[in-house]
Order: sequence, then structure tokens, then C-alpha cells
Amino acid sequence: SEHGLRSLSRESSLYMAHNTEHDGPYWRGPVWINLNYMALAALKRYAAQEGPYAERAAAIHDELRTNVLRTVVDEYERTGFLWEQYDGDSGEGKGSHPFTGWTALFALLA
Repeated sequence: SEHGLRSLSRESSLYMAHNTEHDGPYWRGPVWINLNYMALAALKRYAAQEGPYAERAAAIHDELRTNVLRTVVDEYERTGFLWEQYDGDSGEGKGSHPFTGWTALFALLA
């Protein structure tokens, strides 16, 4: 999404589906910074390798990095908090806040 990689594709039948009545879709769609951090690390490595996909990996890396940083910073400026996860459609912070666990990884991306 324009806010980062979702934890599950919108095309999945399990997207935003509850596990049980009292167990929401925690990892079934929101943008999590830790997952995006790992994807960005892999893309950076692929971009540095010689081969047919290096240029494409670099472009995807740059776009994803920009989107993730913008989402976290925009929500921080709007709310004053770092959030546990972010809505893939709106970028709105979701879950626990203030949350400086893995969301603090965004500082390593800046």
C-alpha cells in the first residue's frame, strides 16, 4: 500500500478476518514496521548484488522506504505517538501507543 507492506494481502480470504470472536485480525492486514524493516533490508541487499533485478530492487526499496517513513512521521506529527501498527489504507496508527518497540526501527531507515 502507499503506507508500507501489509502483513497480509488484501486479496487473501483471511485479510482482516478475526481468528475468533474475541481475537481480532492482529497480523492479518495492518502495516507493521518490523516486517517492512526486514523487507527493506532484503531489498537493499538485492539492490547491491549484480544481476538482472538489482535496479528494480533498488527502486522498490526507495519507494517502500519513503512510504514507511512518511506514514510513521505523518502519524507522529498528527497524534504525537509512535504506533504499534498502521492501517494499510489510511496510514492511521493502530494498536498500542506510545509504542517504541519495533516501530522504533523506522529510525534506522531514516
